[in-house]
Amino acid sequence: MEIDYINGLKTDEIFGMSKYQSEIHKRLEDIKLNRIEYPDISKITGVNRIVQYFAYPFIVKKKVIENNVKHVTRQDLAFLLELINLKKTIVTCHDIIPIAYYNTRDPVWKLNAKGLRKAEKIITVSEFSKKDISRYIKYPEENIEVIPPAVNHHLYYPNRNKKCLSKYHIGKGEKVILYVGAEEPRKNIQLVINSFSKLKDMIPQVKLLKVGMPNYPGVRKKLLKQIESLNLQKDVIFTGYVSEIELAEIYNAVDLFVFPSLYEGFGMPPLEAMACGTPVITSNTSSLPEVVGEASIVVDPYDINKFAEKMYDVLTNDDLKKEMIGKGLKRSKMFSWDNSAKKTLKVYKELEP
Repeated sequence: MEIDYINGLKTDEIFGMSKYQSEIHKRLEDIKLNRIEYPDISKITGVNRIVQYFAYPFIVKKKVIENNVKHVTRQDLAFLLELINLKKTIVTCHDIIPIAYYNTRDPVWKLNAKGLRKAEKIITVSEFSKKDISRYIKYPEENIEVIPPAVNHHLYYPNRNKKCLSKYHIGKGEKVILYVGAEEPRKNIQLVINSFSKLKDMIPQVKLLKVGMPNYPGVRKKLLKQIESLNLQKDVIFTGYVSEIELAEIYNAVDLFVFPSLYEGFGMPPLEAMACGTPVITSNTSSLPEVVGEASIVVDPYDINKFAEKMYDVLTNDDLKKEMIGKGLKRSKMFSWDNSAKKTLKVYKELEP
């Protein structure tokens, strides 16, 4: 079986959506992918976007094969279904954040919404996202298949070791809190920093490690001002992009993972942290309670004091920490890439001629 794999920008970077697709398709050995991508021609912000919107539709139209199932792998490529007459189409829609959270009026996202409505099937990652797609896009729930991400347990597993922290000049006796992700407003990293400042008054020997690129204009500058105003310049460390191997090492080296996001279609980092034996505190909003179940502490993501209080509890209560680690390891094993691959294959076969 061959799939027209409409995947957008060709890149070697591994992030949430590309990780999802790569993990599933490496398990579909009998599926041949007719990869339809466009080249990474520039590092200048916006240039590749111009290629995506103005050249990529012509690339797709030229390279699709009429009888193949067409799989559009991301929601921000759904506009292609509005511009090109494609049949037997599946769109993987991880979330509709621009519409559901930011209430965007971007004309491209209006095209994406129209394209999503034309898909014969939508794959999404959580029951929460399924409901939001149905609600905001007006797409029938019966045509939406929930196929959640999982964790690669050969990479993310308990291997507790603090050696990797030395490159960030973190001392052996210091507690370390980790945040992984971008810095856009919905990620709520400002709350992390404010809560960390309050925690610092209770536990002086603690550091905050932030992994990931900013990926949102202007926010890093504001964060640095916030950090300076709280006199935390020596205590908040930005690593930038790290490889998956290094990320697994970092999860294993820290004492606590926090993820106070205001809106997530799924939220992979809490699952990865739990798989490495790290306790998790996250938000009680969107899909996150669905992801972590009873295995982590969920908190109102607007409550700075409560986040600080719960971080203190985990860092000072060994029995609580041990209980959370056990529950987190068990919870992370409930999500399987093999099961996700089987469900994806089933969707492909439903559209197969």
